[in-house]
Order: sequence, then structure tokens, then C-alpha cells
Amino acid sequence: MRTPIISEQGRTFSSLLIAGAIGAGLVIPDLAAMLAPHVLTALFFVVVFSLNSQTQSPISLLRKPDSFTGLFMLWQMAGIPMIVTIFATLSGCNLTITAILIAITTAGSVFASPALVQMVGLNRQIAIRGMILSTCMMPVSLLVFGEINGVLPLDLNFVNYGIHILKFIALPLVISSVFWRIKAMMPRDAAIATQRGMHWASTIALMIFCAGMMQEIHLNRENHFDDLLFYAAVAITMAVMMYAMTVAVFYHYGAERAMTAGLLVANRNVALSFALLSSVFPPEVMTFVAVSQFPIFLTPFLMRIYTSMRTANGEIVTE
Repeated sequence: MRTPIISEQGRTFSSLLIAGAIGAGLVIPDLAAMLAPHVLTALFFVVVFSLNSQTQSPISLLRKPDSFTGLFMLWQMAGIPMIVTIFATLSGCNLTITAILIAITTAGSVFASPALVQMVGLNRQIAIRGMILSTCMMPVSLLVFGEINGVLPLDLNFVNYGIHILKFIALPLVISSVFWRIKAMMPRDAAIATQRGMHWASTIALMIFCAGMMQEIHLNRENHFDDLLFYAAVAITMAVMMYAMTVAVFYHYGAERAMTAGLLVANRNVALSFALLSSVFPPEVMTFVAVSQFPIFLTPFLMRIYTSMRTANGEIVTE
């Protein structure tokens, strides 16, 4: 049995720290205000450290495509955004709601997806590949469906957009590629220690990001409390619906694959969508991104509790 880089207890503690950072940002407004200017910088380091803390090199996974991952990537990054586009058109959604729906459905899977999948005993290999591919595909999906739905201006500054893609996606992939080459030359113990350090660095960056994002809730809480509740309902409802639809569409490939795809499709990295287009999205989208951190980052903590209970009962044997 292969010893994991991060123990189950370590992952539980990491999830608890992130949940605690969200709570700290909520109850200590000065802390949220102090960290708010640094959320995009923190997000950059989240991307870098998360890519370096996976069990396999992201670049090597991109060279090994499989037909199932390709199909559900088309569903995740094109099929679901098209369904949302049709819904927004027929229902006459206003610009803010449309922008929020597009930000959700064109975002790649959260970097914690492989860990979430492993917690419940599903296919981690598909999860890692899907997370990387969806992150690489999101700039195109976001641009295409943002333009179709009128969320993005026709005179969008493509140079600025390209710079954001380079900063938040291309550069982290390059850094990750260099890291994995260096790691391959390290002694085994040093490589494990370095990769473990990447996990904890990612956790710290996520804590800064989550606590800083709570500033948006402080700024809008008094005048727009109903909007905050509405945004929370949208985030949870969309996650449940995307999961259910994905499992139904891919169930004939087997329950394990279908539920793996469902978890990846349901847990989206909305913050990265905002980072790519922060200058053109309506300001309400920033508030939604803040609210959406609750289901995104509390889910790992709740799933760790659930998995610990199942493990204690002998239902799950982790690697």
C-alpha cells in the first residue's frame, strides 16, 4: 500500500484551517480588509502550489488523454454553458444573473477536486486529468459564452485578457513543469518533503484568499443581505443541478466514472473566472465569488468528516 504524501489527519487539518480562515474573515472585518488587496496574488500562488502538490505532473497528464475525460470535458466546458445560455435567453435573465451563471459554468474544476474524489473512493486519475484540462479550457469557454450572452463587451481588451491567462494559468503550468523536473532529480525523502511543503503553502495561500474575499460580504451585508442569501442559494443550487445532470448523462459509463465527473463539474473554481475578467464583470459578481467560497471550501471539510465516519466503520480503505 502506497503511503500518501499528506495523511488523512493532515488533509482534515488543512480543511479545518481553510474553514477557519473563512470564519475569521467574517468575524474580524479588519482582517478581511487587510487581506482583500492581496486576494488575486494569493490566488496565483494557490494555482502554483496546487499544481505542484498533485500526485502526478500536470503536463504529463495532458499528454495522456482518454476518451471518457474528453467527453465529459466537452460536457463540462461547452454542454452545460450552452444549456445555461438557452435558459438565460428564454427566461430573460438580467445581466448580473447571466454573468454569475456564465462565471460558474465556464470555470474549471477546483484544485481540491482530486482530493474530494479520493475521499469518497472514486477515480482520482480522472479527477486530476479533468481538473487540469478544465483549467486549461476555461479561458476559451469563458470568452465564447461570455460574448454569446452579452456579459463581455464587444471591444474586450484581448491583450489584458491574454495577460491574465498567462499569469493565472500558463505561468503556473510552466512553473509546475520546472518543479516536476527538479523533483524527479531529488532524493525520494527530499521530494516527498518538498511536495508536502507545497500542500501546506497552498493551504496558507487559500486561507489568505478566503479571508480576504470576506471583505466583499462586509461591504454588502447591511444593504444587500437578501442578495447574499440569494447568491448562496444560486451557488448551492447550481452545484447540485450540475452534479445530478452529469451523473445522469454519464451513468452508462459506470457509477464510479459518472460520480467522479459529477464532483468535478459541480465544484467550480469561480474565483479564477473572476481573476481573468475582474475588470469587465459586473461588481456583483465579486460578491457572488465571495459567497460561493462557503460551499466550495466547506465541502472538503464536511466530506472529511463524512469519510472519517465511513473509514471508522470499515467502509473505505484509503491508499
